[in-house]
Amino acid sequence: MLNERRVTGSFGVASFPLHGASTEDIIRVADVGMYVSKHAGGNRVSTAEEVTEAETSSMHRQQITAYVDGFLQREHSGPEHTAELVSTLRRMCDSLGEPAGTDAMMEAIRSLNQAVEVRERSSSTHGSGVAFYSRMIGQELGMTPEELEDLVFAASVHDVGKVAVPERLLTKPGRLDDEEFSLVKMHATIGAQIFDAIPESKRLRNYVRHHHERFDGLGYPDALKGEEIPLGARIIAVADAFVNMTTDRPFAAAKASADAVQELESLSGLQFDGMIVRILTAHLKGERMTAG
Repeated sequence: MLNERRVTGSFGVASFPLHGASTEDIIRVADVGMYVSKHAGGNRVSTAEEVTEAETSSMHRQQITAYVDGFLQREHSGPEHTAELVSTLRRMCDSLGEPAGTDAMMEAIRSLNQAVEVRERSSSTHGSGVAFYSRMIGQELGMTPEELEDLVFAASVHDVGKVAVPERLLTKPGRLDDEEFSLVKMHATIGAQIFDAIPESKRLRNYVRHHHERFDGLGYPDALKGEEIPLGARIIAVADAFVNMTTDRPFAAAKASADAVQELESLSGLQFDGMIVRILTAHLKGERMTAG
């Protein structure tokens, strides 16, 4: 009867104690298997062994993509689900080994960040804009190719932690109250926790964690001040502010480039590193002169 009605089922299987010591662990592994089944076209059962001992790199990547897709489709996801997200992605990427595991994790982060941008802004161009200006500033400062590569990647996905922030807060047209703002501020630490799943990612993690610190020490999450803030995070903060100010958002219309430059300059040495503001504004003013 099910076949006649074209009804299919997607299932994941896990067992105690092989795949976990608690109900939550077993359900988590079975959940991953279910999304693997869905991603493979449905109407199949995927065992826990397939999730943890897949025979090929492509199958592992398919599983990771399936898990991320499934996580994003959940009706409820919040900060309390961060540990599950990180631990599951780490386990799945570890099974690939290096460097494939790191590549797969970075792909997963890109997918999570893209979903955040679409939820918040109905587009997926914010990160690329921040990465563009961050690269320009980093080049001007003489960063090494490796430093620049990390900077650009971190800039492009700096808001990935917002995957655990309720959508209603990301799209709220008015001001956030204190409790709502506290939830939104968690995205910096959540983003850093997601990067914990990548081996040797301290620099990336720090750039993402600290991109909302202020030069005067009044930022978050750690109230770092001045050069205590990693250089990459200071760069991303300036680039992010400029892109935000020149883009329409639910609570504010886009500013003209000249007005955004003026605001950056007014906050130089307070919210932002003055040296970085000068580099960006000189570049932007040069662009306008060339265009004129």
